[in-house]
Amino acid sequence: MFSSQTSSFELLQELSNDPDNEELLDDIGRRFTNSSYNEELADAISAVIGGKKSLGKRALKRPVISSPLTWSNCIGEQRCKARQIRHPDCCQDLVNAVNDGRAQGLTVRAVGSGHSISDVALTDGILLDPKSMKKVIPLDISSLFEPLRGSSLFSVESGITIRELNDELDKRSLALVNMGAFDGQTLAGAISTGTHGTGLGLGPMASNVQSLVVVSETGSIYQIEPSNGITDPVKFTSRNPGIELIQDDDCFQSSVVAMGCMGLIYSYTLDVLPSFFLRESRSLDTWESLKLHFLHGSQSPLLTSHRHFEIDINPYAVNGVHSCVKIVRDVDNGPTHGEKGLKNWLSCLLAKFSVEGSLVDFFNQFPKLVPAGINETLVALVDVDCVGTSHEIMDLGAVHDVKVQALELSFDARNFVSSIDDLLAVFAQAAQNDDWYVSGPIIVRFVEHSAAYLAPQEGRDTCMVELNVLMGINNGESLLRAVKERMCVKGSGVRVHWGLDLDTVSASEMHDMFPKFDRWLSVYRQMNSSGIFDNAFTKRLNISMGMTS
Repeated sequence: MFSSQTSSFELLQELSNDPDNEELLDDIGRRFTNSSYNEELADAISAVIGGKKSLGKRALKRPVISSPLTWSNCIGEQRCKARQIRHPDCCQDLVNAVNDGRAQGLTVRAVGSGHSISDVALTDGILLDPKSMKKVIPLDISSLFEPLRGSSLFSVESGITIRELNDELDKRSLALVNMGAFDGQTLAGAISTGTHGTGLGLGPMASNVQSLVVVSETGSIYQIEPSNGITDPVKFTSRNPGIELIQDDDCFQSSVVAMGCMGLIYSYTLDVLPSFFLRESRSLDTWESLKLHFLHGSQSPLLTSHRHFEIDINPYAVNGVHSCVKIVRDVDNGPTHGEKGLKNWLSCLLAKFSVEGSLVDFFNQFPKLVPAGINETLVALVDVDCVGTSHEIMDLGAVHDVKVQALELSFDARNFVSSIDDLLAVFAQAAQNDDWYVSGPIIVRFVEHSAAYLAPQEGRDTCMVELNVLMGINNGESLLRAVKERMCVKGSGVRVHWGLDLDTVSASEMHDMFPKFDRWLSVYRQMNSSGIFDNAFTKRLNISMGMTS
């Protein structure tokens, strides 16, 4: 062990010359977790990295799009140049876009807020940015089979963000049943890609959809519901002559998670709840200790006794164990109290390594310090109990001007412990053999089964595992792709979240991953028979229909 009088700068200089020195790695790792070294360590990192040409600042900065016809997702790795970009404000604008696309021989695609790390939104035809479509739609309770149910339903246009939707619900003392960890997504983008929160009694957001209004490939308007839908067909038809009501399980379960392939979604009717409070608690543990509580898999009491349950795990063992943070949330009577503190691992990482632009450079120069760095972010995530409104607690926020690549895998929850152990072994092997590291914890969430045919949670209670790496980390994306190939072998039952798949899912994998893909495909071929909704995603899955005018 080096003397405490040895400066962090000196230790890092020595580590530059001897990157595999275990004693140096251990000593610097201990300084990460010792708050008395915070300022001195930050200065040392700045000094060591400062003389190098900085990749970090460029890698962390979000893209700026200068061309008026170019669209990019939030991290700039998905781009397209459209023939037209439109900003629809109402359902008729969607109808006009389809009619114009047919007349001009152009495909049509709606984007969301750009938070998918995949090609689902790309088009070279007419691109629709629906951010103006965010109005609340008065619910016609007289058309419902059960008018009294109207108090637990909420209709809204599809371009509203989750944050804006929460604001509208707050005004009415209502709340979403569940939501993802980020509220900047559009409602349609979140639902259509299978976005979820956590909690084995809570399905993905698609599970709370009762009805959706879609502009079809012909410009006709459909209201699509399950066979036992909420709407009385006789009453509805007399009041809505311009909309065709389709109540069919195959059509509904195919359309609700369809990545924009079935038509342009105008609006949703959602199940909602009276507003409620959640109490959140975060505690430090190790995976080796925590997994002993999961001997009964997804039926283990520790999982089933909480409304929400999440585990953030260091993918790398430090001193023989994988540190983790256990996060539980349960309904509380309120009122709001306590402070949530830093909401997510990335906030913690940037707070600890606060030298602007140098974080990526630092991890690239000293990859073997990544495990200690992740341990420190987990320690920073721990906080005392806090209580807030449901959406305040469920939203983990985003870190502005930071780019992160991500992959999310879907495992059968019954066997999630062995699946996570297998995943940790893949990370250990990549680190040992190639010095390949991700830069954050793996985030483990649990989701109730879904009936939607292409939902990652279709047909089974699911353990969703999110893997993140800062853009610019050497071989970071290559590592995520290698993990996908290792875990998603035929017969494994492992699936991928459509918004975080890095374009890795191929046509040959669809039937193995999604048992009801043929049923989805049958509906798709009817809804996109003209090919007007073809795009890069349909081409990747080899399901493009070929644009016909």
